[in-house]
Amino acid sequence: MNRSLLTFEPAGRDVSAVRTKNFPSWPQLGPQEVDAAAAVLLTNELSQNSGRHVAEFEEAYAQWHSAPHAIAVNNGTSAIHLALTALGIGPGDEVLVPAYTFVGSASPIAYLGATPVFVDIDPDTYCIDPADAEAKISERTKAVIAVHLNGYPAPVGQLAEMARRHGIKLVEDTAQGHGAEIDGRRVGSVGDVGCFSFWQDKTMTTGGEGGALLTADADLAASLRTLRDHGLVPAGPGLFHHAVVGYNYRLTSPQAAVGLVQLGRLDDFVAARRRNGALLDEGLAQLPGLSLPKVVPGGVAAPWKYTLRLTTDPSVLDVVTLVSELQQAGVPAQRRYPIPLTRQPIFAGNPSNETCPNSDLCASTAFCLPVHPAAEPEDIQDCVDALAKVLSDHGVSAA
Repeated sequence: MNRSLLTFEPAGRDVSAVRTKNFPSWPQLGPQEVDAAAAVLLTNELSQNSGRHVAEFEEAYAQWHSAPHAIAVNNGTSAIHLALTALGIGPGDEVLVPAYTFVGSASPIAYLGATPVFVDIDPDTYCIDPADAEAKISERTKAVIAVHLNGYPAPVGQLAEMARRHGIKLVEDTAQGHGAEIDGRRVGSVGDVGCFSFWQDKTMTTGGEGGALLTADADLAASLRTLRDHGLVPAGPGLFHHAVVGYNYRLTSPQAAVGLVQLGRLDDFVAARRRNGALLDEGLAQLPGLSLPKVVPGGVAAPWKYTLRLTTDPSVLDVVTLVSELQQAGVPAQRRYPIPLTRQPIFAGNPSNETCPNSDLCASTAFCLPVHPAAEPEDIQDCVDALAKVLSDHGVSAA
């Protein structure tokens, strides 16, 4: 198992010293996942098209979200690409997308020859700002992508109402949002279509890569299934009947088998992340120089990355130095998206690049701490102690 080489002392001791045990890593797959994948491999039914495993995973995944339809795919970026394609996005169209997110939230817009319009974020939730989104709607706008960043729900209720008024579609990028809730519903099941990722360190994985889409629209689900499989129409007039240009975005049977095992553990994973997030909330609340993450009204987070901002004067302590010293202390801290999409070379010249100051702020001050289920309360306390020590060493004090 791949484990971090960063080490430090247990809580209550000098966190600048070397710890006697490695910080837990994520993911942590076990014998159940191995046995499930091996059993499928022995059947020789390895493809979605040669067995029931993918369909069984889709049924279980839809049920977990109380959604009518789930469509499994090979990764989260493919999910967003399929969603936009099925919704008819193409050249000349505009799609609203937050400026502070992973590039895979926006690159599928470019795949289709459409234009991403970057929307600023709320610097406390790190999610899209509905007011800025509405201000940037034009006659060319066809959809808005709400990213549930870091496992914190975006305000999809507001965005759904906005989308209805303007006649545009709402796509949920739920790659980081497994188990988060908004107004009593699991995220990814609110918009026209929800897109998920099962990359290796997400809240659940299908063995390294994988993804899925959720929708309540039966016609949209049928279109997504056709697009996923080379444009193949299952009930067509004969074999190899391809009605539209499609893609090979299928999930494999062994991946689906791993996903079913992980899905059975998902409630426990989410509960552990909430526990660790609450411990960080409590432990960091009294520390100076920090802005902790907040949840939108009606939302319940399922933290994937515990992301917070350093609010000190950079001449006293900057985020690069902070993260470096936390890593030296053995805490696997990381900067969080230090280059927003508005500053990425691939989007140079985009007219909305200079309209997202909160995204720039977070890019220069945000960092994240581990919150995954393998981390025990004593590990979380070590993160708190290490952060307190670095702040103290630099003379950061309460205002």
